Amino acid sequence: MSTPTEPTDDSESDNLPTAIDAPKVPAVLDQDDPAGLLPISALGRDLTVTFMEWEFTTAPNRTDVVELGFSLLGTSFRKVNERRYPTPITVDFPQELTVPKDLLSAGVYEVSVNIRLSGVGSGTESPRKKITIDLTQPNFGNQPEAVRFPDELNGTITEGYLSTHGQVIVEVVFYTDVDAGDRAVYYWTDQAIPPDSEKPIKEQAFSQQDIDNGFLHITVYADEIRPWGSGTRYLYFYLRDRAGNRGPRSKLASINVDLTPMPGALPPPRVPLSARGLIDRQHARDGVYVEIDAYDLPNKDQSVVVTWGSATLADFPVDPNGFPLRIPVPWSALHDQGDGPLRAQVNYRIRHPGLGPPSPTISVPVNLTVAGQDHPAAPALVNDRLAKLEVRGQISDTPNKLLGIDKGLPAKATLTLFDDPLPLEEIEVFWGPIILAVDRYEVQFGDTGGKSLEFEIPWSAIEQDKLNPKLPVYYTTSNGVNLQKSQVTEVEVSIALAGLEEPTFPHAGKFVTLHCCSVPRIWEGVTIHIPAQTVFSKDDEVTLHWQGCRNENGTDPIDGTYAPFSRTLSDDDVRDGFDVVVTDYEKLIAPMVNNASALVYYELFKQNGAEGKSPFNFVVINRTMPSGEICSPANDLCEEIWIDE
Repeated sequence: MSTPTEPTDDSESDNLPTAIDAPKVPAVLDQDDPAGLLPISALGRDLTVTFMEWEFTTAPNRTDVVELGFSLLGTSFRKVNERRYPTPITVDFPQELTVPKDLLSAGVYEVSVNIRLSGVGSGTESPRKKITIDLTQPNFGNQPEAVRFPDELNGTITEGYLSTHGQVIVEVVFYTDVDAGDRAVYYWTDQAIPPDSEKPIKEQAFSQQDIDNGFLHITVYADEIRPWGSGTRYLYFYLRDRAGNRGPRSKLASINVDLTPMPGALPPPRVPLSARGLIDRQHARDGVYVEIDAYDLPNKDQSVVVTWGSATLADFPVDPNGFPLRIPVPWSALHDQGDGPLRAQVNYRIRHPGLGPPSPTISVPVNLTVAGQDHPAAPALVNDRLAKLEVRGQISDTPNKLLGIDKGLPAKATLTLFDDPLPLEEIEVFWGPIILAVDRYEVQFGDTGGKSLEFEIPWSAIEQDKLNPKLPVYYTTSNGVNLQKSQVTEVEVSIALAGLEEPTFPHAGKFVTLHCCSVPRIWEGVTIHIPAQTVFSKDDEVTLHWQGCRNENGTDPIDGTYAPFSRTLSDDDVRDGFDVVVTDYEKLIAPMVNNASALVYYELFKQNGAEGKSPFNFVVINRTMPSGEICSPANDLCEEIWIDE
């Protein structure tokens, strides 16, 4: 309240007021808003403007005048109302004046007061207050597009999704004149053509951050969805700006709602581990599985979604009669977080069709590290990025070939060490069909990738297969957890010779039989022919082996009837072949009496160390006549009879 003081000087009536405050408009939505936006609800009546005290005229019988200005932005003062204050007077502040409602049309205005002391002079105008009157509907009055439901719903809001998230966030299609504080008043309904009488669920304001991000959204909460039950449901809205201008109803967005109860408490998953109690590469090659035990309310329309570390596996269909479910874990998921060693966090959810809450999480130990560089085909055991072995004979010194001159000697195998070797990692070399490694190397401190390593292949391993055109040789790397295997090096082993022709019996006739009437007689000697062959060379050694047998098919050896016959080959032998004649009748032939036989074969020993063995052959030897008599040198039962076989 202000009370004028006693006059002291009539000239005070010509003084101008000082420190006049800008008026206020109580109806403005936000007094701190520089635009001074008025709600449209304030436009149906005169607009109240308040102003504070000024320095009254102190002389009696004078009148101060307060004029209210309401002008378009940037124009001169326009008086729309006034109030007179005769002196002396007592006034309660703030005081009010009003702008006539007929003047409140769309536009941007300025409100101020002009103080004229004692009605003299043009007065002093206060600072101006900006006022905005907005009568334009949001989105320029156009019908908004339907909201967009999240893609992750796949067209259905499930009880599982609502239980997990508690809400559904839908996107409002961006409109160009959106302003912070605009609101979407939204409806949830089961009516494809909603009646005008429907009540809105709630409203949501758009923030400046929403606008800056270009993402306008409405959050519909689970307790706003569940009361409407399952089935096709619709969401629509209208826009209302801060001033209260309301736009038309949006287009409807439809969504299926399935409130079927989700499965009850889920048991934790299980992951069977290898004998070492972890997931390693061999386990990955054999197959890693997540096992899901039975849970409450399973059905065939559900699927299991397993999370392995940071990877989400493909949906696995639920068979209510197939528990425990065994869900394979692909290499890509096992390896998603790297080689480790690490512990993968594993759980699962049930989709029906949305995702329910997760099961308890288990921790699975994983170690996929290897000695040496990895390869694109992992977890395959064979790594084509490891260097291949090279094998050389000690004497022949030819890459990946062992010759006869290498007989009896160890071979040498070399390779370059794998990348980033670590102490105690190991390389083992394997030769042909031998199960155990024939040599090994343990990485030493200071070893670097690319270092040349040499291994020894012992003769005891080589002699197990002395003739093999493609004998497989490889090595493995190991870090104590996982193995890698190099590609196979095929070694040509030609220490033994193949393809030798069998010996024959030129006097045995077409039935390969020697008997009492054979010519020459068997007591004169048995001839074995060894044919000429390209593998023969002068000075090669050939040993023929003779063994007498009781049976006529070269079986059941007779003691004391074995004899070797050695020969050093001449040029004629090499060219024409040669015969070996067994002449020791009493020891080597006579023991074969009745339908017996002799078994023969020969061995070739070349000057370069190569060796070979021919196939076996046998001849029937029968010294018993049909009458039962036995022929011999002293009892030639055929005398001069010649029998052509």
